[in-house]
Amino acid sequence: MMRFVRFSRSMESIAFEAPVLSYVGNAFLPSIAVVPLQQNTGKPSLPVVAVGERVREGQLLARGTPPESVNIHAPIPGILKELSSIPLPNGEMGNAAIIQLSGSFDILGRRTENFPWRTVSESEILRVLEDKGVINTFDKPCPLVPELRKARKMGKAALAIRLFDADPTCQLEDALVASSLETILIGTALIAKACEASDVYLIHSGKKWIGPSDKKLDEFFTSRKSHRIRASSRYPSGNDGIIRSLVASSTKKQLGELICIDAVTAISAYDAIVHNQPVVSRTIVVTGTALGRPEMLTVRIGTPIGDVIEECGGFKNPPERIVVNGLLTGTAVYDLDTPITKYTKSLHIMDSDACPGYTVTACVHCGRCLQVCPVKIDPMRVVIGIDKSKHAPELLNSLKKCKQCGCCAIVCPSRIPLHHRIREANVRLNKGSVQ
Repeated sequence: MMRFVRFSRSMESIAFEAPVLSYVGNAFLPSIAVVPLQQNTGKPSLPVVAVGERVREGQLLARGTPPESVNIHAPIPGILKELSSIPLPNGEMGNAAIIQLSGSFDILGRRTENFPWRTVSESEILRVLEDKGVINTFDKPCPLVPELRKARKMGKAALAIRLFDADPTCQLEDALVASSLETILIGTALIAKACEASDVYLIHSGKKWIGPSDKKLDEFFTSRKSHRIRASSRYPSGNDGIIRSLVASSTKKQLGELICIDAVTAISAYDAIVHNQPVVSRTIVVTGTALGRPEMLTVRIGTPIGDVIEECGGFKNPPERIVVNGLLTGTAVYDLDTPITKYTKSLHIMDSDACPGYTVTACVHCGRCLQVCPVKIDPMRVVIGIDKSKHAPELLNSLKKCKQCGCCAIVCPSRIPLHHRIREANVRLNKGSVQ
C-alpha cells in the first residue's frame, strides 16, 4: 500500500510503501547482546559489572547519573565478555557491554506482575521510572524523570502525548495506538500523576477521535482534565514546536511547564510501574523493499540488527541502505552488528530501486529548500555558513530553530544532505565546539 506525505509549506509530496503490519510477538533472543552504555543524549552510564561476571536478566549493568544518563539493564542472562566500542544507530561510536547468552531467565516466561496503578504515589512513580531506566523518546532520547521533577518543582505542569508518528514512514506509533491505546493512556496517566500535571493533551492525527469516550478518559485521568486535539495531516505535524503551538492555541489559560511524550514512552512507563519491568526490549517495525517480509516485533535491546533482519526473512534483494527511525528523519547505518537500543523504533531495509545511488552536486539556487522549510530558515545559507565557519548570531539562531524534519534534503535536486549537515553542526554546538 502506498502512502503519501504532504509537506506543510509547499504543494510537494513524497510517496512511500507502507505494508499492513501485524504484531508477531517476541523476536528470538540474541546469542550475543551488544548493550550500549549510552542510550540517551548526554553522558554514558557508568558500568557496575566487571568483565567476566555473570549477569541476570534485568540486572543493573550501568548506573545513570541524572540528569545526564539513565540506568542500563541486562536484556539477557549470561556472561559479560567485554566492554567494547561499537557503532550506534545514531551514527556515533560508543562503548557497549557484550553479553553472551547463558543461564535462566528472571522475566521471560515468568508470571507477569500486575501492580494496582491507581494507588501508586507520585514519589514512588518517580523512583520506579528512574530505577527502571525509562527515557523519553518524543524527540531526542533523554532521561524522563529529570523532566518530570523539573515540571513538578515549577508547578502548573501540563502533559501532551503525541499519538502518531512524527516521521510517518516509521509507522510504529500509529500501530501501537491502534493495538494498545488503553496501555498507552494508563502510562500517560502515571506520568501525568508523577509531574502533577493539571491538564493532559491527547494529540491525534485522525479525522476524528476514535479512542475512549470522555467518561472513560475521566476514569483514566481522575482529577486531571483531558483535551483531545487534532494535528494537521501535513508534515511535519508532531515535533516539539508544533505540539506546543497546538496546545497553546487550544487553551485560554496560561500554561506552566509542558512536557511532551510519545506512545513509546507511555508504554515504557506502564511496563515499569504496572509490570515492574526495566527497559530491556523495544517493539519495532522492520520493513523495506530489500526485506524478506515486513514485521512488527518485540526485540531485546542489544540485539544486532543483522539478527533482526534474518528473523524477518533476510534480504530479498541486495540492500542498498539500512535506515533507522524513519526515511525522513532517520540515520543510515552500515554495520549489521549495530544494536537495537532504547530509542530504536524502526528499520527500513532499502534496495537499489527504492534507494538508487546518487551524486551530490553543487547548489543550483532553486530555493525549494527555503520554500518547504516549516520554521522558515534558509537551509542552504545555513550550510554555507557552517562550511565557512561563519558562526554569526543569525546562523546559531537558525541552527537552534531547525527541527530536523528533513524536508529540505528531500526536495533538494542537488541531493545535498542539508538537514544532516545542520544536525552535525547542532551536535558540535551542544558539545561546545561551535562558538
